[in-house]
Amino acid sequence: MCPQPGDLVLARIDEIGKHTKLELTDGRRAHLFPGDEIIVCFGNRYAPDQYEAQIGNDLGPCDLVAAGGIASLELSRHQRMKPPTRITPLGILGNADGARLNVMQFAVPAPCFAPTIPAVLSLGTSMNAGKTLTATSLVRGFKRMGHKVAALKITGTGAGGDMWIVRDAGADISLDFTDAGHASTYLVGISDIEDAACRLMNYAAAQGCDVAVIEIADGLQQLETSQLIHSQRIMDFTIGTVFAAYDAMGAKYGVDLLTRAGHDVLGISGCLGRSPLGVREAETTTGLRVFSPLELQEGALMTAIRDRAAKAYATKGADQPSLKTLSQTVVPASIELGNMVALGPVRGDGQRTIVTGASLARDILDLAAHHVMQADANRICGVAYGRHDRKRSDWRNGIRLQNWVTDFGTIELQIPRLKKTDYTPAFLQRATPPVAAIKGVIDARPTELQTTVTALLSSLTTHRHRYDDIGDLLVSVSDIMANAGLLNLQGRTADSPWPMITAPEYDGLDEDEILDGAPGMMGNLDGDAEYADSDIGQAFQRRFSIAAAE
Repeated sequence: MCPQPGDLVLARIDEIGKHTKLELTDGRRAHLFPGDEIIVCFGNRYAPDQYEAQIGNDLGPCDLVAAGGIASLELSRHQRMKPPTRITPLGILGNADGARLNVMQFAVPAPCFAPTIPAVLSLGTSMNAGKTLTATSLVRGFKRMGHKVAALKITGTGAGGDMWIVRDAGADISLDFTDAGHASTYLVGISDIEDAACRLMNYAAAQGCDVAVIEIADGLQQLETSQLIHSQRIMDFTIGTVFAAYDAMGAKYGVDLLTRAGHDVLGISGCLGRSPLGVREAETTTGLRVFSPLELQEGALMTAIRDRAAKAYATKGADQPSLKTLSQTVVPASIELGNMVALGPVRGDGQRTIVTGASLARDILDLAAHHVMQADANRICGVAYGRHDRKRSDWRNGIRLQNWVTDFGTIELQIPRLKKTDYTPAFLQRATPPVAAIKGVIDARPTELQTTVTALLSSLTTHRHRYDDIGDLLVSVSDIMANAGLLNLQGRTADSPWPMITAPEYDGLDEDEILDGAPGMMGNLDGDAEYADSDIGQAFQRRFSIAAAE
């Protein structure tokens, strides 16, 4: 009798090898002993870190090549692998009518037409690159945002571990290719895998899920995976892809390959994240952010996914109503801003400096907090720092250091120490820093920057800050945003050392049109004496006079 993929078989354990335990249907791993009789399933296996195996032509002795219960003949194995556990098939299982039992008979009842819910893919460089943890973390992120999510694995070799971890992460539905009737997808036709994926998606949709996270096993060079990444049927319901990599080179190659295939790669994750240098290399060469599992679990990609869903809904909303639900995801401001990625200006080596939204927000908050503390100290003392006045009410007496833990990281504060007054800045008594105010600064048009920086200061203190008191702060914030590629500062000539602040919306406009449109930011640069004499005007002039001289 010639066994077929998916056939259930009664087998005897002949010799214990690599696999000493067998996964039961309830998840328990039962110990194996020579002479035990077990029910397993015929299937092929492709696992670069373990075994390559294919089904034989008869019921002769073969191997247990996966703990999930896959029987086939070993063709090759990784050098660190022990020989597989040897088994002898005793007979293929049948039903009461004598017909053989096959896992295809137990597939979930669902059609294989185009799914009505969207999916995010988890792909990787190879086996054990971190795809399952990436998928699990995405599931957790969706659940945090209030979505009903399905965790699906559409290729691989039957085993319970991947399904149990996503279920533990909160997946409302967790299914893999075995639920679509395949014990393994190695050497299965691509159209059959596409049908299986659609059935699983439609089953999840019928259970009320509004989004799915799909893991595709092994690396991009694996036989089926290399074809699936070009599958139009898969791409039609995919709104984004996250790529798990071992190293920077793998990340670069994988991202480039997926991009050419038409994927919208949202970010990188995987084992690469264990190496700070590897992360730096990958982010520099790909221009994408490397996300840790914890960041994905906190919802780091939800803003990008929400935006992709909104874009897809605009074109095919009638076919995928779940896109509307996904496009209305409410992402907390601290997550939305803290995980933003700004691509800095191109350096001399042709690469970009990667600046995360968290570090950008932290730097701006650091500057604003110290500006507030200096202003408070000046007000309490009755005189600005470095100036002398016999009528002062207090004196500075050095600083004290204190860490301020924020949503964007820890800021080391240099709090002014005063001789007569026990001073503590008011913002330390607040539960969280002013996320909305910081986001306002980062999102501001150049003409709005002065107003938004003033609003940020107002959110940190009850004391009013005048525009002409924040010159040095505004210059520093402008420099930070310019380094992040969010603002373009151009030094003027020595004859006219006023700042020119440009942005994409100013492209194609002449100087007069730009100046006419920017009074709130720069005042009347054609000769406003009051502006020129103010602290902000002098600070800008000082900043750009230096730039022009250089």
